[in-house]
Amino acid sequence: MTSETGNRLVGEKSPYLLEHSRNPVDWWPWGKEAATKAKNDGKPIFLSIGYSTCHWCHVMRRESFEDPKTAAYINKRFIPVKVDREERPEVDAYYMGAVQAMTGGGGWPLSVFLTPDLKPFYGGTYFPPEPRFGMPSFMQVLEFVANLWKDKRDEVTANTEQVMKALSEQSGTIPGKPDRSALEDGFAELVSSVDQAHGGFGTAPKFPLPVSLGFLLRYHFRSRNELALRAVQKTLDEMMAGGIRDHVGGGFHRYSTDRTWLVPHFEKMLYDNALLARVYAEAYQVTGKAEYAEVVRDTLGWLAREMRSQDGGFYSAQDADTEQGEGQYYTWNPSEVADAAGEKDGRTFIRAYGVTSTGNFEGRSILHLQPGARSSDEEKRALDRAKRALYMARLERPRPATDSKVLTSWNGLAISAFAFAGGVLGDPGLTRLAGDAANFVLAKNSARGRLLRRYAAGSAGIPGTIEDYAFFVQGLIDLFESDPDPRWLEEATGLAEVMVREYEDPKDGGFFFSLEAEPARLKESYDGPTPSGNAVAAFDLLRLGELTGDVRFTKAGERTASAFAGDVSKRPSAHAQMLAAIDLLLNGRREVVITAPTLDGAAPMLRAAFKTYAPDRALLTATEETFQSLAKLSGLLEGREPGRTARGYVCRNSVCDVPAVTPDGLSEQLAR
Repeated sequence: MTSETGNRLVGEKSPYLLEHSRNPVDWWPWGKEAATKAKNDGKPIFLSIGYSTCHWCHVMRRESFEDPKTAAYINKRFIPVKVDREERPEVDAYYMGAVQAMTGGGGWPLSVFLTPDLKPFYGGTYFPPEPRFGMPSFMQVLEFVANLWKDKRDEVTANTEQVMKALSEQSGTIPGKPDRSALEDGFAELVSSVDQAHGGFGTAPKFPLPVSLGFLLRYHFRSRNELALRAVQKTLDEMMAGGIRDHVGGGFHRYSTDRTWLVPHFEKMLYDNALLARVYAEAYQVTGKAEYAEVVRDTLGWLAREMRSQDGGFYSAQDADTEQGEGQYYTWNPSEVADAAGEKDGRTFIRAYGVTSTGNFEGRSILHLQPGARSSDEEKRALDRAKRALYMARLERPRPATDSKVLTSWNGLAISAFAFAGGVLGDPGLTRLAGDAANFVLAKNSARGRLLRRYAAGSAGIPGTIEDYAFFVQGLIDLFESDPDPRWLEEATGLAEVMVREYEDPKDGGFFFSLEAEPARLKESYDGPTPSGNAVAAFDLLRLGELTGDVRFTKAGERTASAFAGDVSKRPSAHAQMLAAIDLLLNGRREVVITAPTLDGAAPMLRAAFKTYAPDRALLTATEETFQSLAKLSGLLEGREPGRTARGYVCRNSVCDVPAVTPDGLSEQLAR
């Protein structure tokens, strides 16, 4: 195939793969056909993994994959395979582990060379077109690997066996008994790595790590240790003032390239923003700080405006780059601010957000809130007017590309954030958006009771991974707690049953990443950019066990936590989400049941339940209309038929308080 007619990627749905469909490289999509071709031709596979908003993936495409000479060499000596890591996270995770084992580092674009039976023997990340900064050129790498394959194939085979052994050791589980020492060690590791001056963990580059922040909030809830809460607040305060936040449009960029959160890598991901909105909402529950609620609204507002399909599903990401260069869309100079906002409001905005004529990024200014800004109500109103004006002006600029594929797993995180925030902020509109996204996944990204991973270009495909099941079930549980429609709980329990039946390892415990055996069936417990699928699954199952009274779910959650207990004890801070599951397992759950004649009658009690930070609670609300349906799904309603007034029942370890008859009474019980 030629670049004029397109290569084998022209029929794919992923925007990232389609970006490469006109390359002169004769790309194959991931699958058995490419491996068969490699075996028949006796050629190694060149596997390139990236994603659509990856800056250096774009660079390598322009420099190497669009170069006819480089493409001709690849086509002659290799079978080139292109993978979207967001579509195939199990493939990415496996070969990322291989490159890390071989080189000690990793990242995207990921460049891996495989034998025809898919065993990795050489790899790296980005390679430049010419040697620089101590890196060989991409052509030098290609020639080296081609000669290695031609002249020293026995050594290649031996090398693959060493890599495979390392990968096998990494993908195994270390079972044990979950204990509280892991919680203490996780807290100690995280707090010791906090940057006391600027928040966050470690130095540059800095990632938000909302899962770690969420664990510290949970630890503070149990222990009342003020160090945990201070670490969270310092990080959230610095991020919401810094350049990593999009102060005009809402949401957060991927990470900060510096220690002070000023200069971000400008891509914006659905999962980051969903997770950050959730942890800011939790911090608002704990502290009552109004600025945290504002961040939640701004972040979810951006997702609703710019990252939502007409049918309600949420898109994956926005690029860092435009034709003008990385970050140009988000940066300003004083004259642009004045032209958009007017002289008076513009001056206020320039002063508050540090806009200067010299700038702080390539001659332009990344917005960052100055200490003491927004001190008066008048200044806040002026800044709000200026933000709206700048947002409208910014829409006239060339916009960053949006990756419009809808991933089930990341939508599960978004559903969780919107539903939880809807309850915390008392905003049913946010909860409705969560319901729309859940309906999208159930209608578009599922078939015959099974989840599919990706919806793009009008069709769904690729069997779901453990992340898809775990994250989406979490979203459904949070949605049910905020919008107590029995359907959400029914869907959550049904999908959880599929997850346990088809993904759990019956021998060693834990959940396999995917159903597919190629390249291998992985099990992961540590958190990456998103929380561990196994950890979220364990958390879901414990919550469902409490909500339904079905001990099968509880035991499955216990099995999962036990399967990875040894892994957690070795490096607890890398397992923040599993620590949250272990906390729930060891320290117990509270059942909160609200009954009322109608949903409107239950609403004040429901608001009280969400007002208080109570990460150990499972919340079920029943009305006269839903009681019979919910009684079939949950044993918590026995003897609790709705009466003429609303009641709130709080129980822990089969011991219940006197039913609360007022919202304040319920809040008081939850606050204990």
